[in-house]
Amino acid sequence: MRCNFKRYLTAFLSIQKDFSVQASATWQWVYQPTDGKLVIELDDTLQHHSPYKESRLARLCSMRAAFDLEDAEVYQAIHDALNDADFSPMVAISAGLNAAILNRFGRPQMPQSWYFQQNDQSTPASKFSVGELGLINSGFAVSPVITLVGDSEFAECMVLAPQLQVSEIKSLHQFDTVKVLHNRIQPLSAAAVTAFPELKRA
Repeated sequence: MRCNFKRYLTAFLSIQKDFSVQASATWQWVYQPTDGKLVIELDDTLQHHSPYKESRLARLCSMRAAFDLEDAEVYQAIHDALNDADFSPMVAISAGLNAAILNRFGRPQMPQSWYFQQNDQSTPASKFSVGELGLINSGFAVSPVITLVGDSEFAECMVLAPQLQVSEIKSLHQFDTVKVLHNRIQPLSAAAVTAFPELKRA
């Protein structure tokens, strides 16, 4: 019987706090149109289900395919950056797997910089690269983010807080992504991270 990855990992981490998962060539992408859900099969009993709506992903066909080198590199870069910054194993592993999903199957996003306050300390040289952590502030709430894709003008960031309200009627959820100008991202200080104890390693 296959287990839900999040439930299994939550139970495991309640026993073992210092834990990480390295990318493996045995991991499989699995998609069945009848289920309508993209899954990363980590072993015969353990699966990670994509948290993203079908509209966020490219059109998928029935599939069983191995994790390739690029998939593994994307996962490992995001996982290791969060692990090194003392984020919890649950956050680091889930963010890494979701980054691999979006890298391989995600649709391009339009910028949504207008939701976020400008960082007054930014300069034209302030660019956020893949795996770099920052903070975004909507005026309603703030969240740590990790950069998944960066170019000379924009960065696509993954939200790490459980929820980020961006307007009176819209909120982003953990592991959602948003594309913003670099000057909408603030450097993530140690003091800022203390406001999110649920994200940190116990």
